[in-house]
Amino acid sequence: MKNNENPLFNGDRIYKSLTENEVIDLLLNWNNNREKSDLRSFLSGIFYPDQKAYFEYEGFYVTKTILRDELKLEKNKKPGDIDVIIIPFTKTKIYFERTSVYEIKIVRPTRKNPGRNANSLGVTQALGLAEDGFPLVGLIHVSITEPLPEEEKVDIKFSTLKANSGLGKEEGKSFDDYLIDVRMDQFAWWSSENQIKRLMTLQLPDFIGISSYGLEFYEDDRMLICTSDVCHQKLAACCFNPKTLQLTILKIKNHFLKNKSKYKLMLNRMPE
Repeated sequence: MKNNENPLFNGDRIYKSLTENEVIDLLLNWNNNREKSDLRSFLSGIFYPDQKAYFEYEGFYVTKTILRDELKLEKNKKPGDIDVIIIPFTKTKIYFERTSVYEIKIVRPTRKNPGRNANSLGVTQALGLAEDGFPLVGLIHVSITEPLPEEEKVDIKFSTLKANSGLGKEEGKSFDDYLIDVRMDQFAWWSSENQIKRLMTLQLPDFIGISSYGLEFYEDDRMLICTSDVCHQKLAACCFNPKTLQLTILKIKNHFLKNKSKYKLMLNRMPE
């Protein structure tokens, strides 16, 4: 992900200065450099619960950091705000009953303390969202790791053959001829893997999706979002909350209708 024109990526900003709100913006704008932002960070709640329906969605209404009071939820309970709310829609209907909400937690491991954990794991908040009666609930951890020095990075071979381009190898060349070494900082990936394993030990209800991501920053003004191993993918899958409340769905609808300007419309783009 190239971010030359993104104000979050200037020379004065370092990894530890990103706020939770800015991290949420990054997750909501995967592929922002291609002008094809998608919501792949939130597939846990918009794809897995009903995969057939996902391909029928025209898009999503998305908002962030909404206070409990705004939604008229019960006071003095956690979470105090809802980090991300996503409402799917088709050409004929807005599916408030399929609204997914997410609790986001930031982890900032350092080279001296690589196993550093989040100040709060988000369990109380995620369970609180379920008790509030939201249809789909997800908990996401994001690792923002201290950049590794060059000598601690690893070289990984990448193919320069473009996938799905229809172009094969040139005559007389092998696949090895298209491999190049790319130096990678794998700290964020390792931390993301570490966090998903921690989340697995929390024994949250199966209907709450859990996932983790890592943010990698490079000196040439690039950022990569990496995920934990695909073997953990099924853990991200949200299921419909058995404690879903029709009153909560109505409150979501009322908030949307009265505050539509707070919701960003994002078309449904299939991850590339």
